[in-house]
Parts: sequence; structure tokens; C-alpha cells
Amino acid sequence: MIEYQGCKIRGLALKIRLEVSMTHKLAGTPVQEQDIIDVQTLVDAYFDNAPDITDPTQLVSFGTSGHRGTSLNSTFTDLHVAAITQAICDGRGQFGATGPIFVGQDTHALSQPALVTVLEVLAGNGVTAMVDSDMDFVPTPSISRAIIRYNESHDDKADGIVITPSHNPPDNGGIKYNATNGGPADTLITKWIETRANEYVHAYCELEGFKRISIDNIEPDQQVPYDYKGLYVEELSSIINMEAIQSAKPKVLVNALGGSGLGYWRAIKERYNLNLDIINDEYDPTFSFMTYDHDGKVRMDCSSEYAMADVIKQIGNYDLAVGNDPDYDRYGIVSPYGLASPNAFLVTAADYLFTTRGWTNKGVGKTVVCTTMIDKWAASKEVPVYEVPVGFKYFSSLLFDGEIGIGGEESAGASFLKKDGTVWTTDKDGMVMALLAMEMYAVMGATVDRLYNNLVVGCGDPRFGRIDAPCTKEAKVKLKQLNASSITATEVDGDAITNVRTTSLYKDMPIDGVRVETETGWFVARPSGTEDLYKIYGESYKGDKGLIALLTAGEEIVTSALSDEV
Repeated sequence: MIEYQGCKIRGLALKIRLEVSMTHKLAGTPVQEQDIIDVQTLVDAYFDNAPDITDPTQLVSFGTSGHRGTSLNSTFTDLHVAAITQAICDGRGQFGATGPIFVGQDTHALSQPALVTVLEVLAGNGVTAMVDSDMDFVPTPSISRAIIRYNESHDDKADGIVITPSHNPPDNGGIKYNATNGGPADTLITKWIETRANEYVHAYCELEGFKRISIDNIEPDQQVPYDYKGLYVEELSSIINMEAIQSAKPKVLVNALGGSGLGYWRAIKERYNLNLDIINDEYDPTFSFMTYDHDGKVRMDCSSEYAMADVIKQIGNYDLAVGNDPDYDRYGIVSPYGLASPNAFLVTAADYLFTTRGWTNKGVGKTVVCTTMIDKWAASKEVPVYEVPVGFKYFSSLLFDGEIGIGGEESAGASFLKKDGTVWTTDKDGMVMALLAMEMYAVMGATVDRLYNNLVVGCGDPRFGRIDAPCTKEAKVKLKQLNASSITATEVDGDAITNVRTTSLYKDMPIDGVRVETETGWFVARPSGTEDLYKIYGESYKGDKGLIALLTAGEEIVTSALSDEV
């Protein structure tokens, strides 16, 4: 499948998806009964199944966003979560964390049993867990905000654990570690955790260092109630112009997507008296209210027009609509013209923030697969660009230190600074991005598509897309190891190749792949972290046909390079 998105001038769709191969026949339709998960079977498997330690796919693998899997195939079980938590306990001291640990979880069915596992191991190790005072779900950005808030006034630094597989299907579970700066731990830390956790997995958590206490025997002082929601909601006025939203009262449809922030949206509506209609705001671990994604799978991806089909159908009754994934680190913005491209929203949001906040000496952060419209905009505003590899962890220190005003990914993850230019979160925050869209509408009187159209005038009108190509595990390894000389092609779709690189512009960090540039576009090839395929991201300033030609040529170039290497 080739998916691509762009912004048409003069009122055409902000986001376009052209399907070279047909989308699944069920895409955008309600989930059918036979595809609704059995929660009890899933939870039973979490406790009953154990990984096959001879199978590498069943060991702990801490990718960009922690360890993910499902109990049904023994890739996310009690043993995995216990081993990871024990590894975190073993290492957090040397990671700089000597205080409590903030713990949150989303609404996936496996998140509840995993929370019990985490709390039992933390208690066994004498680590104080900061748990939600209402025994409710806690979104990823709320954990990040809590860590930062605590560490601003304490010498004993806190860290965090978030139990979530993000937007992955309902039968998935996940767990990730946030460092003392509030953001996703860097690669050195996660690799250490992964290695240590697998030592425990291989020993089935029977090593001498493993410690665990039954949930019923945990002392009360080892679990401290914390008002995650109340504090987060009250502080929103420090980052969002809530007064402008209150005054303009845009009519907004909020798709809570049954996620961990569903109670937050209710609280935000009440606290700030906003004109919000909230749907899918009840806890349903089966996610039976969902519509199928483009491939016929159930995936709570708020940046997918198919997963957001119900909202898109209703947009005619609203000024705009927003949505978040289960852990609320991603956003979806819908205008009367459709679902906004994350690339388009990122550059539009940057333009608005740098215009209204009065920030000085701040840059903008983007990943190596984000649109070059950011670079064009930044050059016109004399704002420095920090291009990093894929992964929000690369933005964490930049946001924490106030070096960038906003950092974002093409996959609908972003966060930005408070009004005064100090740090808000160092992890993705889908709620403040959604609220920013409301603020922009309230202040500017225009939706994202119209604001973006103003920016593309004079800069070109790029098309952005991605294709997935199958490859072997060996080829994936080779792709990570490619260098510029591996690309022997001299042109892409008739345009001369002007640059080939395998590192980011900021700090020359490996991008785990290769980026090829021409005067009219670029593509990046990276291996998938979960499947036997590689992804080719691309952007063309030669229209829809130009994008297809670029992506097709990119696949041929990379395939040839891998054939030479393998």
C-alpha cells in the first residue's frame, strides 16, 4: 500500500490518501462481533503463558516505545512485565532516580493485570509507587508532567513507568520507562533494561535479585495516592490560552477513543466551561466501538481517517474535532476538509506558537522523516531546526532545556513549551496538541487546512507518503548498516541525487537507515521494529504522480542496495 497526504490550495482536502492497492473492504466500518477480543482469555493467558526462551521473538525487546506484545503468543506476559520492572528497579539508581516512581496505565485489557505485576515488584524492591488517587487511568503525558513537577521541587529525583502499547490492537500490551527528565529513556538506558530483563526471563524470574510482594500484602506507605488529573487540568492555562477558547466557544467534537484520558476531557470541559461534545468516553477494554483501520485490523490510531471514521462523518455539525489514542500521546485533528496531516499541523502549530508566544532563542524539532515544509518555514523565520532520528526520546532533553519551542513527529506525536518558554512535558502530549488546535481556531478564526494553505503559498505544495516493502531479518540488519556509498544510483525519477546520508543533521546520530535527497524531494528507508519489512517515507514537490514515482524509485534503489550488501 502507498499512502500519501498533502494539502491542496483553495479548499480541497487537507489530507489525501490514494491507494495503489485497495484498502480492506471493512476499512472505516464498525468492528464485527467475531473480531472483538475475549478479555478473560487474554488476561488468563497473561498469567498462564510463559515465553519460549529459545525463541528470540518472545524475549524482552525494548524498542522506541518500550516492550510490546500480546499474551496470546507469549510476547507480553506476567513474566515479561515482572522482569522489566525488576530490571528498572536494579538500574534506576544509576539512572539518577532515587525518589518515588510515577506509574500510569491505559485502557487496554492487559494494562490492568500488568499494573498489578508492576506494583508487586516495585513493592518487593522497596520502591514507592505514585498511584492515581482515584484509582483511574493515567495518560502518558500526565506521567511526564508529574515527573517534571516533582523533580522541580525535590532533590530525590523521580522517574516513571507507563503501561501501554499505544495505539496497537486491543489484544496488545506494553510497558515503557520514562527517565528523570520526564521523557522516554534514551537508548543506553533501554538497552541496559532490556539486557537485564532478559537475564530474569531466562531464569524465569528465579534469580536471587528478583523481589516481589503480593498485592494484598503491600504496605500502604509504598503506594502514595497522587492527583494526576486534577493537577494536569489545573495547569493547562500555563500552556494553552484557555481564555481565548472560553471566549470564542468553538463547537468541538472530542473522540476520547475509550482511552486513558477520557476522564481528563470531562474534567477539562467542566473546569474551563468549554463547548465540547465527548464520544467514546466509557471504559471498554474490547474497544468494540471502533471502526476498522485501513488494513482491516482494529487499531486505535487517532491519526487514521479509518479509525476516526465516526468523527469525520459528524464534522459537519462542528467547527472542528479532535481525538487521542489510548495513552493520549498522539492526536488527530479533523476540520470540515477532513483529517489533518500531522506534518501540516506540526508546521502550522510551529508558526502559530512562534507568532503568539514571544519566544526567543528557541528552535523547532523534527524527525528525519518529517516534512521539509518545516525547514522552509523555519528559514523564513530565522528559527533553527533540530533534525533528529525517529523517536520522541531525541526531543526530551531539547524540550527540557528549552532549546526547542516545539518538537514533533510525522506520526502525530508532539509537545511544546509553556507560555513562558519553560518545559511542559518531555513526552508526547496529544491533549495539549488537541487544545492547541482549539486555541488556533479561537484566535485565528480558521481551521488547520486554511492556515496551512497560507504557508504553502510560495513554498510549494508537497505530497508526503510511505510504502512498506517486505524483506528478511538479515536485510533489515543490513539496512541499518548502510552507508552513503551503498547507494549507487545517481537520480530519482529523473532528478539528480544531491545528498545521501545515514545520520541526522543534529549531532550526526544514526537514523537506522538511509536518506536520499533531490532538489524536488527526498525519501528515507528504515527497517520496521516489529515486522519483516522496511518502510520508505518520502516527500515530493512534483505533485501526486511525483510522489508515487519517488517512492517507487526509492524502493528499487534500496532493494538494489540491499541485494548488493546481503
